[in-house]
Amino acid sequence: MMRTDITVQLSICALCLSLTAFDGLLLLQLPDPSPIDCVWSRWSGWTSCDPCTNTRRRSRGIEIFGQFGGEACAGSIGEREFCQTSDLCLQPTPSLCSDSEFQCGTELKTCIKARLECNGDYDCEDGSDEDCDPVRRPCGNLLLENNEQGRTAGYGINILGAAPRMNPFFNDYFNGRCDKVRNPNTGKYDRLPWNIGVLNYETLVEETVSKEIYENTHTLLKEILQESTFSIDAGLSFKLSPSEQSMSNMSVGGEVGAEYSRTNMIKKVEEYTTIKNKSFMKVKGKVQMSTYRMRSRELKVAEEFLLHVKSLPLDYEKGIYFAFLEDYGTHYTKNGKSGGQYELIYVLNQDTIKQKNITERSLQNCVKVGISVNVGVPDAANAEAHVKPKYCDKFNPKDTEISDGKAMVDKVMTSVRGGTLLAASAMKTQLNTEGTMSLKTYQDWAHSITEEPALLYSEPEPIYMLVPLDLPSANTRISNLKRAIEEYVAEYNKCKCKPCQNGGTLALLDGKCICMCPNLFEGQACQNFKSDKAKSPASRPAVIQVGNWSCWSAWSSCSGGKRTRSRRCNMDGLTDASCRGDTTSEGYC
Repeated sequence: MMRTDITVQLSICALCLSLTAFDGLLLLQLPDPSPIDCVWSRWSGWTSCDPCTNTRRRSRGIEIFGQFGGEACAGSIGEREFCQTSDLCLQPTPSLCSDSEFQCGTELKTCIKARLECNGDYDCEDGSDEDCDPVRRPCGNLLLENNEQGRTAGYGINILGAAPRMNPFFNDYFNGRCDKVRNPNTGKYDRLPWNIGVLNYETLVEETVSKEIYENTHTLLKEILQESTFSIDAGLSFKLSPSEQSMSNMSVGGEVGAEYSRTNMIKKVEEYTTIKNKSFMKVKGKVQMSTYRMRSRELKVAEEFLLHVKSLPLDYEKGIYFAFLEDYGTHYTKNGKSGGQYELIYVLNQDTIKQKNITERSLQNCVKVGISVNVGVPDAANAEAHVKPKYCDKFNPKDTEISDGKAMVDKVMTSVRGGTLLAASAMKTQLNTEGTMSLKTYQDWAHSITEEPALLYSEPEPIYMLVPLDLPSANTRISNLKRAIEEYVAEYNKCKCKPCQNGGTLALLDGKCICMCPNLFEGQACQNFKSDKAKSPASRPAVIQVGNWSCWSAWSSCSGGKRTRSRRCNMDGLTDASCRGDTTSEGYC
């Protein structure tokens, strides 16, 4: 009998399975699937040497993303190196300006209207039009300045989530006009750039606390990612960090620093997926300062943007086109809202909260700032905080004197958009030491938003819409940019992942596939039942197994003005699974 027991134990160990006792029952624990490492395609051949830049390029693709603890896909799609060639760099001769125009001294020798010369504005980006004494100032003796809301207008988005590194617009161009708007934050008038059709200052203040306390990071992470989704086509596929080498060393944007970015917070939340006995609560605050609408025509783009468009090869090469998209975004903002936003994730110690007998509602009332703003008060920094209940003094989230030195809050993850780095740092310092944010800290941050506003909402327009049609070979470059956006979304897509088990939600996050499990399941593939969370531990609930769509096939040839493509449902490792959606799609051609 003893020999039989030993044989059974050995066979179970050989299968790498474990049995967990629960109320007299033995529950089978399945191992995580074998790790899958990132698989890259082979590099393409090198392009011919570009005589204007003395560089050549090559590119590759991603075939399989890392999953189940395997190596993530971290690296660039494109690569470039120095080369030499005897070919001559042939550049089109800049067209001469007309008699009614002035030619700038910039690299592209841009033409502006002659009436803009000597008016005190730098209508040429190099200021060559103002090498004289101003004689016709558009605003007369008024000293009106552009502000950060105007200067950053039009800033783009990347539909896979990364913040673009550059703004395509020249927003210090006024075209000889003196359009102005009163800024209620300063009480002074600001001058509107030519590119902005309408700018309205309107302060809206919001603060929300999650209605529930999340029992695991999977539910929380799924909600955060769904809030971050720009594209239906991309689904929960995210590329939050740029990987291609920038076409320029210049960068702008609404991130106050990598340490305080939403990208960094998402990565920190994802690190908690395997840690037990923790729960999570989310607090969000937003201060909207202004809304704007860009002009519908004759937009003035930056000369550097035009130089980068002109440097894009006519023969499509995806590495450099992907770099352009990561610099300027897949889309620019046609209509936008600017201001500031913070998001806090409280990591709660479940055992300590139970010992203190604290309710969810009590905890919510203690952690939120409680901002309110009276109607008609324009400045969010004048907001008043709700008085917190007295029991909040007793239940300091960072209190370590009770419950054997265990704090209720283990950590506060912080994401801040808009405002200065100094204000964001003060926020984080106070949250880490006290667990909550004071009204003064909030006010200091709100004041700083006017100095560095962030884009809170974008109505996007494809970036290729900014390519001037009179640019040499404009149609070819526009066609290539359309192709690049399609291929960029297809390259970084969760169709290159294996499906999750037991109704888990699949997502692609910076080069690796993750499974976000329902509350009753856990494991890298959501393969194990958490009986301790079930109402009836002995019965495993029935779940709908969801497959993962494969990547779309290439488009068919054009027939009758239409083309088609197909995909299949990947059910690897699943039984009786299905995919929601269509196996074929149709497009015009």
